[in-house]
Amino acid sequence: MKRSYIIAALIGAVLLYSFTRKKKMSNFKKKLIDLANAEYTRWNTPTKIKEGDPRTMAQLENYYTATTNLKGQKAIDTAWSASFNSWLMKQAGAGKNFNYNASHSAYIQTAKQNRANNIKTIQAFKPQEMPVQVGDFICYPRQNGVTFETPGSYYSHCDIVTEIKDNKAIGIGGNVSNSVSKSTYNLDSNGKVLNEKVHAILKNYL
Repeated sequence: MKRSYIIAALIGAVLLYSFTRKKKMSNFKKKLIDLANAEYTRWNTPTKIKEGDPRTMAQLENYYTATTNLKGQKAIDTAWSASFNSWLMKQAGAGKNFNYNASHSAYIQTAKQNRANNIKTIQAFKPQEMPVQVGDFICYPRQNGVTFETPGSYYSHCDIVTEIKDNKAIGIGGNVSNSVSKSTYNLDSNGKVLNEKVHAILKNYL
């Protein structure tokens, strides 16, 4: 009998976890994911296009309208992954709830402050603290010595999670291989990122 109770409890836990991961997305997240997928299609159909290609130049410049408003060659020569995410968030309707910035570390720091102040918009967590869900950001540093606690500005990158399937999170990011690309992150049985290079998860509560 005791064994039956244990099995029932395990089944209940699995079902609860499954429900949590598949719970209904907000309209904001749906729009965000649709936008990210549309940009991925723009840069990868019928084949992958690189930055500077005439077919994407106007849209590349559009990304910067959310941050530094660069044009022409400066738009190509300047890292645009954070501007890409900022543009997606602005187009999806984040309004004043996101720190639109050309640096990922800037909105990571804001997300840390949001958590400290219990502002439930975009909050930052260590990878082992929270499972990821569609609409969240998976972030990792692009310089040595950076951890979740590192203050101020530093080089980093964040992908927006657009799909979770078979314990894998698929993230879309800009300026990855000089294009808009998808990256895959392995998850543990609780939905937490296993990749050791990841230093922050930004939970999207919008």
